[in-house]
Amino acid sequence: MANDIMIDMETLDTSPNCVILTIGAVRFDPKGNGVVERLELRPTIEEQTEKYDRIINEDTLRWWGEQSPEALEEAMGDGGRISFSESMEALYKFCWNRRCVWSNGASFDIVVAETAWRQLGMRIPWPFYTVRDTRTLYEVAGVSLKDKKYKSSTTHRAVEDAEHQAIVVQDAYQKLIKAGLISS
Repeated sequence: MANDIMIDMETLDTSPNCVILTIGAVRFDPKGNGVVERLELRPTIEEQTEKYDRIINEDTLRWWGEQSPEALEEAMGDGGRISFSESMEALYKFCWNRRCVWSNGASFDIVVAETAWRQLGMRIPWPFYTVRDTRTLYEVAGVSLKDKKYKSSTTHRAVEDAEHQAIVVQDAYQKLIKAGLISS
């Protein structure tokens, strides 16, 4: 059943209180094939710094300056921006009542989202025990991101990254199913 969520964010720092540039989330079945729903959000940057004191890191800004013009525009461009609170409300609704929530490492994207919701006085839309980490699964399943098959985009478009991560999770599950380690 396609009821898991994969979240990816592009940000201006690596702390939980960072400015969020873009949010991508997809709904998928870890044992399935592909994604069934996508969500792409672009919260306003100024509101995050001026109203919520969210953090911008100079090293991260420099790193963004080294990315392609397309990636820079995708992350920092003004098009399609909505308020920070609207963005987090939309993500909240997308994540509500799902089986599990995934991210590429359990200590960043999910923590950033949870910190933002707390800052906005909102509840977390998932129980703590439903958080899943792709990196652990990849290691257990023997999936190497160095494999050309798993090459990801360099545009740093959060929704594309979330979809890519979900598809690699599905491949990892298929390996574990074929090995008889989990049931289909």
